Amino acid sequence: MVSMTAYLDDFGKIRVLINRNFYGGRSDSFYIVGDHGFCAELIVMSVQDHDSQIRYELTGPAGLEFGRRYFVRESHGLCVPLVFRMIVNTKQFATRFAYSGNDLGPVYHREYTDFAVWAPTANEILLKLHHNDTTEIHAMRRTDKGVFRLRIYGDLKRDTYTYLIDCNGSLQETIDPYAYSSTGNAMESAVIDLNEIAEIHDYTLTSEVTGTDAVIYETSVRDMTSSPLSGTKTHGTFAALSEENTVYGDLPTGMSYLASLGVTHIQLLPVMDFITVDEFHPEKNYNWGYDPIQFMVPEGSYSSDPDDPYARIKELRKLVCTFHKHGLRVNLDVVFNHMYGVEVSAFHKLVPYYYFRYNENAYLSNGTYCGNDFASEKIMARRYILHVIRCLMKIYSVDGFRFDLMGILDIETMNAVLETARSIKPDAMIYGEGWDMPTILPSDMKASIANQAKMPGIGHFNDFFRDIIKGKTSDDQKYEKGYVTGDLVMAFGSLSALSANVLGDPYYKRFEHPVQSINALETHDNNTLWDKMHACCANEDRRTRQLRQKMMIAVTMVAQGIPFLHGGMEFCGTKNDNSNSYNAGDDINRMDWQRAEINRGIIEYTKRCIALRRKYRAFRLTNARQIEQFVRLSVAEGGIVFYDITCGDPATGTQMVRVLINPGMVEKTYSFEPGWHVVFDADGREAKEDSSTVDVPALSVIVCTR
Repeated sequence: MVSMTAYLDDFGKIRVLINRNFYGGRSDSFYIVGDHGFCAELIVMSVQDHDSQIRYELTGPAGLEFGRRYFVRESHGLCVPLVFRMIVNTKQFATRFAYSGNDLGPVYHREYTDFAVWAPTANEILLKLHHNDTTEIHAMRRTDKGVFRLRIYGDLKRDTYTYLIDCNGSLQETIDPYAYSSTGNAMESAVIDLNEIAEIHDYTLTSEVTGTDAVIYETSVRDMTSSPLSGTKTHGTFAALSEENTVYGDLPTGMSYLASLGVTHIQLLPVMDFITVDEFHPEKNYNWGYDPIQFMVPEGSYSSDPDDPYARIKELRKLVCTFHKHGLRVNLDVVFNHMYGVEVSAFHKLVPYYYFRYNENAYLSNGTYCGNDFASEKIMARRYILHVIRCLMKIYSVDGFRFDLMGILDIETMNAVLETARSIKPDAMIYGEGWDMPTILPSDMKASIANQAKMPGIGHFNDFFRDIIKGKTSDDQKYEKGYVTGDLVMAFGSLSALSANVLGDPYYKRFEHPVQSINALETHDNNTLWDKMHACCANEDRRTRQLRQKMMIAVTMVAQGIPFLHGGMEFCGTKNDNSNSYNAGDDINRMDWQRAEINRGIIEYTKRCIALRRKYRAFRLTNARQIEQFVRLSVAEGGIVFYDITCGDPATGTQMVRVLINPGMVEKTYSFEPGWHVVFDADGREAKEDSSTVDVPALSVIVCTR
């Protein structure tokens, strides 16, 4: 154990910890020394016993220079480096060192490359450059705002590099968080000529898809083609998913399958660099990717050559462009709330204690349950997030973002993300998990559902919709039913869920706008719907559960808000009751094309559900006032829900849409006034003739219009 540590926690305030094994932890005096003979006495303000250590609070010079080495000596002669710690979280530090330039990272030109890195507390930074099979070490120059700079002449477009940082008494080697790419397993950052990437042709999407017009489908690059039955030349990569016209039998797979569904947006599980899969041997590990190491660099295990920094960039851009070719927009799942680990993070090596949240005792905040919370509220952390959003949209042409554990981040940052994204693409989607996580950020600053009114254009996964319609999700509640899985008492709660939770009393209101409600009954997390029914509907036969599965898909599509489907939900996908398959392997997570073929009828039903939603404006109301004006909801005998939407729709010539939801086991027949027409029966098909009598079979959703 280290005998003594010394921390600069504010201007003029130093904390020293001495281990009791060293003179009982006692020292009579302290002073600080530095370069060129600098020396100053430190005044002891308080002494406190703390388990195996004695803590000293000291005051000293308030004008210590950043970028210089200092040491603290105590009365027995022990001398240790002064670590610049909580001082980086002060307002004065932010005022002095916040940098607004857009030139951090490597900026490539054919004749030279400029390197710039923000590291105000570093004493010295060296660039370790690998150029033409040689290794060169270059000292960088400290400039204003703590930015270190260096210009290297020559064409460096294939070169790689790391930074060597002398800071707080140690020398650290790190990659560059502003780099566009790296070598395999994040060993070295790479200089990239973005002109090469821009040469990959994108396809113009003919019209905007805004707000509630969206239909989101979640999948993973690896899962879509990892099965040998996918019909792709390779498996589990950007290139494999970019292949077109692949089939299993006559069932489309991969890209062609996604294009056949009729959804508007594909949400990809994390595709930026994560650490727990060996990029050179991806078959030995599996992970969803919620353990980021680089936010700007595509994941190497999805590339054809992890050690070629250009391969991963080109292949991700080609994938996004191929989606665009098929009229599909792409939302990336981004994980800014935490990183794989603080100690291995380039952020911590460059500016220790700045980019992550700490409490007043310098312990890491752990609201993510991953050991570290990213400090999005700090100026340079926020600017980094916005920089990444701009780069991903401009380099890869992505169309939106899903934020993992968005409630960890702050409101100002999320609103700035929305503004930044919309400045590039006016119909960009921004949404995420607004759970109220126990990070040390004040509650009124969290980007959580409770603060949704402060983020009017940002969507939140609606767990009320999920729990009312399907039933509770967690393992200890998986036996609880929801409305569509058989608890008819939930019928009244379903009225709020169907109206995007934007209506006031007697309904449960939690959103101001329907675009804020992301209606997801199944995501990559927790059990699939089918596996949930293994528990809560265990006494029902397979056919009954298939009917409930179809109902849940239909309810998702007719509800106000934004519908969300998880890959495989449309063919009763199973993970063999694994409720947390983040590292369970391909056999559990991949798209099961045999199961898709067996349940092809439900896939076709899902397509009809999607087409129904996209045809009728009534299911895509854009604001709470419209829902309040046009929507009427009620519960009839037997727990059947009547859901009427009265709004003229010139495109279809309809004045009213009526949805009848019957999750009970008894068929019902209703007589209505003349002029009603069933446009969506129990199998999602349109009736041939108008009728004033409408049959609502058990376990069905019926839609009629007039």
